[in-house]
Amino acid sequence: MARLRHLLAPALRGTHRLARLGRPHDGRFRALLFHDISDYDLAAFDRLIGYIATEHGTLTPEEATAWLERGPPPRPNSASWKAPCLLTFDDGFASNFQVANSILNHHGVKALFFVCPGLTDLSGEAQRAAVAERVFEGRIGPESLPPSTRLMTWDELAQLKQNGHEIGCHGMLHRRLSELQPVDLAEEIITAADLMDERLSQTTRWYAYAFGDIGSINTAALGVIASRFRHCRSGLRGANGADGDAMAVSADSISPAAPLPYQKLLLEGGLDFLYSKRRRHLSVIATKALSHHGAT
Repeated sequence: MARLRHLLAPALRGTHRLARLGRPHDGRFRALLFHDISDYDLAAFDRLIGYIATEHGTLTPEEATAWLERGPPPRPNSASWKAPCLLTFDDGFASNFQVANSILNHHGVKALFFVCPGLTDLSGEAQRAAVAERVFEGRIGPESLPPSTRLMTWDELAQLKQNGHEIGCHGMLHRRLSELQPVDLAEEIITAADLMDERLSQTTRWYAYAFGDIGSINTAALGVIASRFRHCRSGLRGANGADGDAMAVSADSISPAAPLPYQKLLLEGGLDFLYSKRRRHLSVIATKALSHHGAT
């Protein structure tokens, strides 16, 4: 399926651009979703970030938060319909720390990093085993992970903060929230927030639920998230604005190794229509969760 989309990307992008012809920017931004960045993908990642910064522009996490809560700021090139982008990274791999200090710094980009504090507290083989079980759901064993695979340390996360990046919560142990009982939801969300606040001397504002798909979240889980966090990011493609849901922020997963025409198609929202039903479903869940939270 991915290969077919790559092949069709130029034609799909052309059709999408024709549909947008003459339409101004609609006051929305996109969140981009990355995970581990391998050494093989560094050059491609650098090119992608350079393209995004030049053609779309980037937002800091602070700017994205303000946009969601108060609407878009004035843009120098307001006639452009290309949405600016917030860069986000899931799981907290050490490669994120490396690209933040090299590639992101080079392009002047500040990003949002989602980490699992319970996994951060582990080290060595215990951490590798937990990553294989929780992040990869046992599809790969700890012995098959590259030797360099590790998660960022608390000191590295603190340094990212000092450099102007933001650290969000990705759950205590990267568990699928829709499968958890209330006591486990509290640990995965509230206890995780407490730990992050203590270790990083912050009030953690963002949550991104593990796996990001519509089947990994429900009203009960989103209600707990809403009781502690200002925003929750999903993994569903789409754009975001002040008219959206604070607990249903969309994000586009994008591979640095994908062909550039396909990357451009994603950045321009050319595949958003494929996820419209799932976004509506998430919006309903968010509305119910916020209503319940407000009533308690």
